[in-house]
Amino acid sequence: MFPLIDIHTHRPEPGTTCIRNIRLQGTFPAWPETDLFSAGIHPWDAAEAQEGWLETIPADHPRLLAIGETGLDLRDGYAPRDVQEKWLAKQTDLANRLRKPLVVHNVHATEALQTFLKRRAAVPVLLHGFTGSPETAGQWLRQLPGVRFSFGPAVLRSPKTQKALQWIAMAKPKALFLETDDAPDVDLREMYNFAAAQTGLDTDRLADLIRQNFNALFPNIPLR
Repeated sequence: MFPLIDIHTHRPEPGTTCIRNIRLQGTFPAWPETDLFSAGIHPWDAAEAQEGWLETIPADHPRLLAIGETGLDLRDGYAPRDVQEKWLAKQTDLANRLRKPLVVHNVHATEALQTFLKRRAAVPVLLHGFTGSPETAGQWLRQLPGVRFSFGPAVLRSPKTQKALQWIAMAKPKALFLETDDAPDVDLREMYNFAAAQTGLDTDRLADLIRQNFNALFPNIPLR
């Protein structure tokens, strides 16, 4: 059995193939030597973000797989929408230039993000922590046919998100991923076992599907 894939995590788990997300916040960490990673300015940090932060991302690092997470979070308490959109645009342009997928955070901003990404993104978009309904997933696919959906710990407790997982597994299985995000008490294998039960797939079959999806999204980092 090959290692399970965690497409987006802040807590790399030994024995898995994961993409560790690095959130730029002004104090820059040493870039990973062994982990695959993504890097970007989170919408939550948009108010404090400074010109030059994105320039610290090592564009030629062989383990940099994606840009982000970026996106929009339109709840009260975060940066104004125009400030978030500024950093979303900068990171989308960076992803386009580097030809790297874009990891997107979306809270209460589905239509705004669809309009923006349809116009601006020239690379694959990964919706991390997707919590929408099957109808919302279908709307995304109509607007961005190549979009990918990553289901995180919320799927363990949300019937709506479980229905979306089931729908994606049937209607667009090549767009399906799983993640642990920043949950401290969620085991990746638990995620796979739960998703397999929800979709009617054997856990090994689901793991193989996600591995194939990973190879399609990141053809320069093939996993066997």
